[in-house]
Amino acid sequence: MLKKPFLIVVGIIFIVTLAGCNPENNTQRNSVHPINVTEISAKNTYDQSKSNKAKKILSKKENITRVLAANTDKILIIAIEIPHHERFGLQKVNKELSKEMDEEFKDIKVELVTDKKIVIELEKIEERLQNHDITKKELEKELKHISKLLKEQT
Repeated sequence: MLKKPFLIVVGIIFIVTLAGCNPENNTQRNSVHPINVTEISAKNTYDQSKSNKAKKILSKKENITRVLAANTDKILIIAIEIPHHERFGLQKVNKELSKEMDEEFKDIKVELVTDKKIVIELEKIEERLQNHDITKKELEKELKHISKLLKEQT
């Protein structure tokens, strides 16, 4: 016959296991928080409607915490951020979202990146677009430079 202390220990382990599986502990993981997307209206420069559209589409995706984008007539560069704990699946996410954006914007070259340096660069560009502090020529030059950086990384 089993001894009483052994049964008590098994009972405690069982209770602790059940308490750990409580669905209330998983609310943070399952909660979907809206991403703050800044739409760019750049009347003095390029029309940023493609960038805004890409932001809206990607902001609805699960596990994307931030979306930045800028475009010219020839190129659309999109930078996304995902939670740090999900970076293991980054290549798969990047590939899937790149394919989706390529299909959505067939008439323009699309670059989707997760690199922090590019996020910072696009953040500066977006701010300049928002403040009407960038010309078409400067925008083209900046995005060309970012595109070149992306090609060097691969």
